[in-house]
Amino acid sequence: MEVETEIAPGVYSIPTAADSFMGMYAPNAYLVVAGKAALIDTGYQDSEAAQRNLDYINRMAPSTLAYILVTHPHPDHMGGCHIIKDSTGAQIVVHALGAARAEDFRVTADILVNDGDIIDIDGERLEVIHTPGHTLDSVCFYLRGKEILFTGDNILGFGTPVISSSGDMAQYIQSLQKLLNYRIRLLCPGHGPLVKEPERKIRELIAHRLEREQQLLSLLGQGRKSVAELVAEIYPELDRRLVELAEKQVLAHINKLIQEDKVALSGNRYTVKE
Repeated sequence: MEVETEIAPGVYSIPTAADSFMGMYAPNAYLVVAGKAALIDTGYQDSEAAQRNLDYINRMAPSTLAYILVTHPHPDHMGGCHIIKDSTGAQIVVHALGAARAEDFRVTADILVNDGDIIDIDGERLEVIHTPGHTLDSVCFYLRGKEILFTGDNILGFGTPVISSSGDMAQYIQSLQKLLNYRIRLLCPGHGPLVKEPERKIRELIAHRLEREQQLLSLLGQGRKSVAELVAEIYPELDRRLVELAEKQVLAHINKLIQEDKVALSGNRYTVKE
């Protein structure tokens, strides 16, 4: 049986259920307890998983869950909102840009927040940091007093996040650079293990994205190519289940290069602009 972990005084990591593909990299949920409490992300809309979360919340913060903070409107991070809200009365907090997409998943936000807003939990202050990239409505929550950053899918405990069709690669890199302005002792990602060297991780992600961009420019410089051809050359032994995600990632890079007038599209093929 998985054991919930206290990662700092009053801050807990709650294991959530995995689907068959995500395996050990199930979505993470976190609980911040002061007088009141806040849950950061909920995992999937799964009654058994949500009940495990509720059981733990009731042990650690009986009758005091005030907020459910959503890092971004994807079902593996906000699917359990209704079940937990109905049981606790906690208010659902979503970035203002994510309100409509949350509604698509039948979740209605009680509180809409923007960059720099503060959620106060009896003296523990969680700052909203708008970090578009993975999605345009993604946020991180910064527990300033403990220098802990809850990153959702902006930064994972393993590998690199996918920039989805509702995201933006240029903004993602800018968001990572923005996070370097904060004193961060610990990263709590949306999937995977805790990151104990935050600055190093952030700089590695920026470097990786810029290196991938140069690789794409080099491949496109060899001739016109489609996204599928680029994926095959960059990821020659890729698991078939990951091909669609890889195509989204490559396309996110290409869209950035098109915006910067470095790459041109003709039909379904791309080339470097002279």
